Amino acid sequence: MRPIASPRSSLLLVLLLTRLATNQLLAQIQTVGPVVTFKQVKGGVAGKTTNAQFDIRAYTAHCIRVRVTRQNDFSTLSYALANEKLEPLAEGVTISQTANHLLISTLFLTADIETSPYLRISFVNEHGNSICEDESGQGLGTTFLGEKVTVYKKLMEGERFVGLGEALGNLDKRGTSVQLNNTDNYKYGDPRIPMYISIPFYIGIHNQERYGIFYNNSYKAYFNFGSSNNRFSSASFEGGDLDYFFFYDESLAKLLEQYTTITGRMPLPPKWSIGYHQSRCSYYPQSEVMAIARTFREKSIPIDGIFLDADYLQEYEPFRINTSRFPHMRAMADSLHSMNIELTASVNPGIKIDSTYPAYLDGIKQDVFIKYMDGRPYEGPMDPNLNLYVDFTSPRGRRWWAEHMKYLEDNGIHGYWNDMNEPAVSGQSLPDNLVFDFDGKRTNSPEAKNVYGMQMARASFEAGLLHGQGKRPFILTRSAFAGIQRYSAVWSGDNQAKDEYLLGGVLLNCQMGLSGIPFTGPDLGGYIGDGNKELYKRWVEVGVFSPFLRNHREAYGNASEPWAYGEEAEAISKNYIEFRYRLFPYLYSKFYEASQNGMPIARSLCIDYPLENRVYDIAYQYQYLFGDALLVVPLTSQEKTKKIYFPPGGWYDLYRDTLVSGGQEL
Repeated sequence: MRPIASPRSSLLLVLLLTRLATNQLLAQIQTVGPVVTFKQVKGGVAGKTTNAQFDIRAYTAHCIRVRVTRQNDFSTLSYALANEKLEPLAEGVTISQTANHLLISTLFLTADIETSPYLRISFVNEHGNSICEDESGQGLGTTFLGEKVTVYKKLMEGERFVGLGEALGNLDKRGTSVQLNNTDNYKYGDPRIPMYISIPFYIGIHNQERYGIFYNNSYKAYFNFGSSNNRFSSASFEGGDLDYFFFYDESLAKLLEQYTTITGRMPLPPKWSIGYHQSRCSYYPQSEVMAIARTFREKSIPIDGIFLDADYLQEYEPFRINTSRFPHMRAMADSLHSMNIELTASVNPGIKIDSTYPAYLDGIKQDVFIKYMDGRPYEGPMDPNLNLYVDFTSPRGRRWWAEHMKYLEDNGIHGYWNDMNEPAVSGQSLPDNLVFDFDGKRTNSPEAKNVYGMQMARASFEAGLLHGQGKRPFILTRSAFAGIQRYSAVWSGDNQAKDEYLLGGVLLNCQMGLSGIPFTGPDLGGYIGDGNKELYKRWVEVGVFSPFLRNHREAYGNASEPWAYGEEAEAISKNYIEFRYRLFPYLYSKFYEASQNGMPIARSLCIDYPLENRVYDIAYQYQYLFGDALLVVPLTSQEKTKKIYFPPGGWYDLYRDTLVSGGQEL
């Protein structure tokens, strides 16, 4: 008979097992550890902890960069930064030391570095008030778990979080989590599934404080803004260093100016790109494109551009026009130019494996494709072809692409639409064992995937500069990373013809603006589905107040041109599109402003009113400013009346010219 253990011995066994499990867990989760040694460097301090190296420096009076690595040295390559050779502040920085603390201070901001029992950073303002700080406790602050790096920040009372680019959900991300991992998210809607674009930059707002954090890391990321706890927010990356820029300033507008100083600003685009564009998957043959253009002109509906989706290509092969559908592309483009209409054409990153395809043969010869670690080219399916894929992280690959893009200019096409560039391979996942050049650094898919679409847009932008004969390039991309504003406009992917996407598109415009990307817009009318007249009317009324204005519909959905839903919808479309063109001097000025200081064109009300709770209310979060003067309140097809929040100030009703006092709901 087996003896029965006493309750006391059972409890001891449980305690021993618990302690053992805890010790094993702590062995897996590695903290940075205490500071062992440090030295003063230009703009800050650098040194070693027991488990890592750190480098913390001020780059402006409003910006401090934090870097922590377990490698021998810090990575020097970043596609997100406008200038990879950023210089820390040489003057105006004070370094001081107290017991267990190092202080890096500028005129407006101090990084208080706790050196023991482990490295922990708190940011305080010039008045000594806490702005943002690492959470305290074993296994918090900055930790490593395998290749994954995580930083935990203490949740402040009433703290809100906005930004993160194309992340779905509400304006205020408090209480939610967001994953960044560029994905072809067809019919998107579930906020748990990542979108096409990754922008690891957010703004925190609490009490009277406003700050921004940009994480300079392109690996798959996971942000937790207190979705599973009430103690901390966290940012996790599946590889790479902890590398972030902390910004502090007096307003959200100033924070965006600081952020875009680091990641760059949009160049002023060609004026025609700011106008109305008509698109379809797809307009062909050539006669249909001309019929669309003539109908717009006959009906006196303003238009500046027509898009050609991938069906203009022979077998969806870039640089190869389907001459049975478009026998005289250059002549067609010239005819459209005489009507003051520009063409924009789709290109994708896949080069079909086809021995009759010159680009395939030349790409093999020039060695421009992504490979496996054993040197074999990566073959990946992208409907409907099996393709090789250009390595846009290679200078050679970008040059090759730019040279081949000359075929668009040769055919009179001045807009370059970069589609399917997540890349949208079947299964939505690149093998981890692919090798990317990464401008000589060489890396694998987990680090390269999120910047792939951005680097394709960069190559297309460089093609525009190379072949455009002095014209400003217009690039449109679906996939991107932080800093994309230097090269391209973006649109918010394959939305649906439903009311919630009308509202969601507005919010995505505002969030992209909060993330340094001013030139954005959804597919007007909804890409997927048939929609209806009431929805279309509402979408046009709202859509003309989008920085990028394109009407686009899938191949088998109902037509979506302004006249497609009858005379009433056509009249409303004409009226509102004409109003867009009447706004051109104002709108063009706002684009210029964005090119100078990073201010978005579609502006969430939180930019000017960050401490007003009603701005984040679900009932009002879709209201926004178009520029600095027009308050837009979107209505869906289900709404006949709407409660409006008027921010402080005086507002004139555009339709009745009556004055409404701000600071109230009506």
